[in-house]
Amino acid sequence: MEYYDAHIHFFYDCSLEELRQKIGLLEKSGVAGMNVLVMSEYPHEMDTCLKMIPGAYHSHITRETLENQKDPFEVIHLSRQMKIVPFLDARFMEDHIEEKIKTYRQKGFRGIKLLYVPEEDREFRIGGMEKAFHRTLKQSEEITSLIIEQASSLGVPILMHVDLKRYGDFVEEMIRSFPGTHFNLPHFGYSRKAVSRLLDRYANCYTDMSSLTSFMEKDPSAYKSFFQQYQDRVLFGSDAVIDEPETVLSAFEFMKQFLDDMEIFYKLTNANYKKYMADGSSS
Repeated sequence: MEYYDAHIHFFYDCSLEELRQKIGLLEKSGVAGMNVLVMSEYPHEMDTCLKMIPGAYHSHITRETLENQKDPFEVIHLSRQMKIVPFLDARFMEDHIEEKIKTYRQKGFRGIKLLYVPEEDREFRIGGMEKAFHRTLKQSEEITSLIIEQASSLGVPILMHVDLKRYGDFVEEMIRSFPGTHFNLPHFGYSRKAVSRLLDRYANCYTDMSSLTSFMEKDPSAYKSFFQQYQDRVLFGSDAVIDEPETVLSAFEFMKQFLDDMEIFYKLTNANYKKYMADGSSS
C-alpha cells in the first residue's frame, strides 16, 4: 500500500547523502509521496524569522537550514521512487506577489503554504505578522488575499495554517471566493467544530491531522467520530521535518492503530491526498 504525507517541513542540516538514506527509509516503508513546505524567501534578520515560526521549531532554525531552503530541487530529485512535491512557504512574502509566485511556479513549486497568524499566538509562541512586519490586521488580510488569488489563478493547492476560532470568517471568505482551489487547513484548524462547518459547506476544503496525536489519545471517541464523518476530507500529515523519517513512520503507525479501519486509513493516507492534489475545478 502506498502512503502520502501532506505536511512535512523542509528543514535539514545533514549532508545530501545522509538525507538520501533517510528518504530511502520512507521509500522502503511505502511512502510514495510527500508535500514539503519550503521557505525559499525569508528575511535576513533571524529575529524576524523566529517571530513567524512556532516555538516548537526554533531548534531547527539555523543559517544553514534556512540557506538550504533557497533551492530545494537537488533534494527533490534525490528520489526516483517517491514524489516530493514542493510547496512555496509564502509567510514572509510582502511585495511583488503576482510576479514572485509566477516565477516560483515556473521553477517547479506545486503548491502554496500560508502561516496566517496576523496577531501574536502565545500558545504556539508565534509573534505573528503584527510584530514581525508591523502590519495591521487589515494589511495582513489584503496581502494574504493577494497570495491566495494568485495561487488560485495558477491552479495550485494551498495549505493554510490558521486558528479558525480567531480568523474563521476570513478563511471562510477565501474558501468561498475561490471554489476551484483546494485548501488544506491543518491541525483541524485548532477547532473540530469550526472546521466541521467549513467541511460541510465547501467541497474544496480539506484538513489534516498533523500534531494532534496527544489530543486523539486524550479523547479517542470524539476524534474517531470526526474521522468517520469526514473520512473523505481528512489528509494524513506528520508535521515532521524532512530529515526525521522516524517521525513520519511513527505517525503512520499510530494512525493505523488508532483508526483500526483500513478503508478510512487508506482514504486518509492515499485517496484523499490524490483528490486534494488534483485540479480543484474538477471537484
